[in-house]
Amino acid sequence: MEESFWKQTYEKILIGMGLFGITLKFLFLNQILPFIGALLLFTGFRKLRSENRWLKVGYAGAALEVVITIVTIVLGSVLEREKIYALYAWKGIDFCGGILPVVLMVCLFLGMREELEQRDEKIKSEVLLHIIIWYAVVTVLAIQEYEGWILGFVIVAAYIGILVELKNIAEKLEEAGYVLEEHSVRISDSRCAAGAAILTAAGLFVSYTCFGAYHMEWTTANETQDPACEETKAHLLSLGFPEDILHDLKKEDILACKNARQVLLNQSDDSLRGRDGQLQLDGLAVELEQEGQWKVTHHFLWNGNPGFRGTEAVQINPAYQELNGGWTFQGKLTGQVLYDKDGTSYTADYKILQDENYDTGMNAFFYGSQQNASIFAEFSLPRSGENCRGYVAYEIKAKESDWWIDSWLNYTHQKTIWQYPVISAAQNRRQGGWLDERVFSTVQDALQVLPEGENEGSIDS
Repeated sequence: MEESFWKQTYEKILIGMGLFGITLKFLFLNQILPFIGALLLFTGFRKLRSENRWLKVGYAGAALEVVITIVTIVLGSVLEREKIYALYAWKGIDFCGGILPVVLMVCLFLGMREELEQRDEKIKSEVLLHIIIWYAVVTVLAIQEYEGWILGFVIVAAYIGILVELKNIAEKLEEAGYVLEEHSVRISDSRCAAGAAILTAAGLFVSYTCFGAYHMEWTTANETQDPACEETKAHLLSLGFPEDILHDLKKEDILACKNARQVLLNQSDDSLRGRDGQLQLDGLAVELEQEGQWKVTHHFLWNGNPGFRGTEAVQINPAYQELNGGWTFQGKLTGQVLYDKDGTSYTADYKILQDENYDTGMNAFFYGSQQNASIFAEFSLPRSGENCRGYVAYEIKAKESDWWIDSWLNYTHQKTIWQYPVISAAQNRRQGGWLDERVFSTVQDALQVLPEGENEGSIDS
């Protein structure tokens, strides 16, 4: 027996509601299933919009759900989307997106009840009560950030039970003689779905190409003519400070090394290769005029083309971080990024340069969530240009004598645009580097020197 047009319609709506209630965080199903569900809801309620006021409201809500779903998917490809999420406007949109599936269930129920009442059929409002209770429980669990399995299964089972109740009401409506007439439309359902898919793809394309990297404030690098600065440069060169690295330092970092006592240096060999470029990492420790006070500098240089230019991150585990160690932090973090183009050097501050505590988001089997602390310098390289380079510097002061200066660096390079949701190189490091090799590459280097001048070679991996 051929299914009625009404049965085809309400089954499409119920399947759409079911897809919205499923969360599968693999193979992009967390985005694909809600997208398909939104389209099924829209095309289903579209056929019911002329039946009564509640179903017309459901049609408007389904259309809004499609828009919110598309925007949510596209935002997943925006690098700094946290800034958008923090806006009150987005919080309002996000609230609407969360409550709309419940509103659509209520509209479907009230719309079917109105049609039954016109045919002198009565139904109890228990389903409506179940929907409200279910949403209230889900809201409380969301506020409490519940992550357990037991209540999760109960919530899913209750959701399925509500859909079954709505299906029973739809069948009762058909038994009461309800017939849904099919009206002609100018734009078919398939074209609506194709339009939504094309709009989503276009949004993803724009986001990946325009918002997949940090916006850096590049300016022309000017050589300082300050006599004191030039004098300090000459003194540092006499102590063995590499000239090419010295030219990359800010004026304030050069002047901080006035009357320096000694320079200790580690230089790395082959570390990380890009498409046809090679990353060189160098570490330096300069003992300042005041005995026992040092400036530690980590410098990087891309010799050639690094390949894809998305996000980069320098993560440093500084010498002062060691528990009960012999060093304390002094002053502030400094540094900059540089590159050359057509014989001119350009410079910019890091997008983010800070010492931070963070949670890896990965749970150890016995010890739970892991807390870490590191210096992070986040930036993007220019789309064109050569000799891309930069440095991060910090000062330390000795609490005790005979302590090694032990400062570790992780440099993370984004190799490809293909990732979803988009995260930065620094976010990848904070999450434990789980996207290394596929999307990112990380190389490790260490500055390990003794204040007396005795040092170990650089450690690479």
